[in-house]
Order: sequence, then C-alpha cells, then structure tokens
Amino acid sequence: MTEDRRREGLLTGVRVLDLSTFSPVRFGTTVLADLGADVVQVDRPVSAFRQDIPLLTSTEHPRWLWHSRNKRSLGLDLRQPGARDVLIRLVEQIDVVIEGFAVGVAGKLGLDYASLAAVKPDLVYASVTGFGQTGPNADVPGHEMNYQAVSGVTAAMTDANAGTPAILPFPLSDSVASLYAVIAVLAALQRRTRTGQGSCLDISIQDSVLSLLGYPAQYLWQNGVENSAEIDEFGASPTSAPYATSDGKAVVLGAVEPWVWERFCAYVDRPELIEAADEPEAREDVRAELRAIFVGRSRDEWVDASVKHQLALTAVLTLPDLLADPHIDHRGMIAEIAHPTLGAVKQVATPINVDGNVPAMEWFEVPGAHTAELLRELGIDGEMKDALTTSGAVFTAGDSSPLPSESQRG
Repeated sequence: MTEDRRREGLLTGVRVLDLSTFSPVRFGTTVLADLGADVVQVDRPVSAFRQDIPLLTSTEHPRWLWHSRNKRSLGLDLRQPGARDVLIRLVEQIDVVIEGFAVGVAGKLGLDYASLAAVKPDLVYASVTGFGQTGPNADVPGHEMNYQAVSGVTAAMTDANAGTPAILPFPLSDSVASLYAVIAVLAALQRRTRTGQGSCLDISIQDSVLSLLGYPAQYLWQNGVENSAEIDEFGASPTSAPYATSDGKAVVLGAVEPWVWERFCAYVDRPELIEAADEPEAREDVRAELRAIFVGRSRDEWVDASVKHQLALTAVLTLPDLLADPHIDHRGMIAEIAHPTLGAVKQVATPINVDGNVPAMEWFEVPGAHTAELLRELGIDGEMKDALTTSGAVFTAGDSSPLPSESQRG
C-alpha cells in the first residue's frame, strides 16, 4: 500500500518512524496513521525475541490486531550489520521518531535524540517509557499492570469491603501515555513549522496516568479526602451511583445537580429523599431506598423513563452491549478491515470525526510487507538490497524470519 493510494487525512505529508514493540507507542502511532501520517513501523524478526511469545510475535494476537493498521512495515534486525545505516537513511526523510526503548538503549544503538538530530536537526523525537528518562525510577521496568499500580489506579479500584486491589481490565496506562505522545508530537510539529526547531520529548507512563488524577488530588489537598470513592460525584453520594435492576443488569444515576435530583425524586414519588441525601447520617438509608426502587424495573425500562423525563440515568453497558450499540454504529466507530490470514476483522475506529467521518481503516500492517518499497524510496536496490537481505539486516513479508501467524505455528 503506497502512500499515494491512501486517502488524504489531516496529517497527510507527515512522516513518522515507529521504533517500538509495545502499546505505549504503537497505539499512538496508529492514531497518527489513521489521521493520514505515513507511519513506518520497524518490525523485528522472531529470532530477535528471547522467546516466541504470541503476545509479541503473532500477527493474529488481539494486541497486534489492536494497533497495526494503516502503517507501512520495515522488516529490520538491528543486531545485524547495515541495519542502522538503513534507519539513518530513513531518518533523513522523516519528520518524527517515536521510540519505546528502555532508558539508555537508544543511546547504545546510536538511535537517541542527539545521534539522530545530528542527521536531521529539525527532528521531532519522542521517547515513551514507564517512568521517564530521568529520576530515581527511570531504570525500573514494568508493564500495564505495574503502571496502574504505581499511578494510583489500582488503589482507587480497591474493593471497599474485601480490601482487595484490582487491575483495570484494559490498557489505560499504555493508552494514555500513547495519546500524550501524540499530543506532544503534534505540538512539536506546530512549533517546528513556526520556528524550524526540532524537539526532544520525554513521556512517562506514570506521569501520564497521574495527570488524570488531578481532580481527586485537589480534593486531597483542599479537603483532606484521601480516598476518591469518598467524593460525592464518584459514588459517595447515593445520587451519583450504580444500582442493580430487575433483569440482573444495572443503571447509573448521575443526579449531580440538585434540580435533577429533585426531578428524579418527584418521578419516583419520594420527595422525602430530596433533603435526606444531603444528610451524612441518612445517606446509607437513602441508598438502600434507591436500591429497592431500582430493582423494581428492568434496565431498559429505566433508560426509557430517563429519556422521557430527563432523570440522568444511563445503562451500565457490557463490552458486547457497547459494540452492538446502535449509536456507536451510527457514529461509525466499528468497521471491518481485511486481514491476510483471518479475513474480515472488526476494528474500533479512532474517535476523531473529520468532516462528517471518522478516519478510514484501510489495511493491516504485516511485518516486512513494505520493506522493498521503502528500500527503493531510500535509493537502496539491487546488490545493496541483496546484501542486506542475505545478512539478515532486512526481511520482507513471506520470508521465514518475520512474525508468523497463529495458523503458521501449527
């Protein structure tokens, strides 16, 4: 899929090099690719991994299907002679490098900001790591569950009754850091347009998640509230909480404004609850009354009543509910894309509606699929390409070395 076959997007003309393996970078570069940037993702051969782990080495793994679309793949093994020279040629032609190496590794490879800025002075260079490039914890390794733990998320998810910490079952930390990297890159590109100056961007996953806790942090600093669950609008008040319904499902009441709470109490004919909800000693009694009220109807009946009477009720949707929701379908958030071994695969779109549509999902990045194309663009062809292939510095799709699918594993 050459660049001239792509649909025009907001970032058409911007070239990005993705030097990463994990989601904190690759999710963000998918967003950039969806918006029209020409993202070249460097993919390593299976032999470069310590073990053949499907999460890292399968093009059919859910992780790969999540963030490997609309990019071009350069099959490259940085352990081999000549591989870095290929990257340096590419850096001369691109605008942005985003890397996810452990602290210090990019420098050892000669792919750090100082080395690459010497090749391209106006380069925008972003590093995404667990704890940033500096500080006492800069060298500490981790993954999603670790970053949730050290960023306050796991503690906030602790069950008040059992006291057991819980991990959010989706990659919040990786995703937030990736999106901050995107924001930083776009801001840096804007400054470069204005001044000609490049940028070195340091994105910490822990910092990124901490930034989401700014609101409860103010409650701690100003009111001494250590547990976010004690904040009214986050469930401490019975007027802003989830309730089970008669069909085994649930709704959330979000009567934050006093007049909305009054409207709800009038609808259920319980005016005595209006003031009781503000009395600390009566709150649990109010919560018990609401449980009894809500369990008398199904989730859909409550949602219908809320739409009609503006009761600030919404359904608690499961993932299957959400992915089948007519509104989500109307917004174009679910689409299909052809996968080389799995056929049509559903995808969740990038939620940026541009001129009436979310960005198109056009193809899956397959390891090494664009190696030959990219080498030609870099002026590498013929004997030099053959030499690089023979040495194992580069590979193309179909070679025995790139990432296999699950079906190829047997």
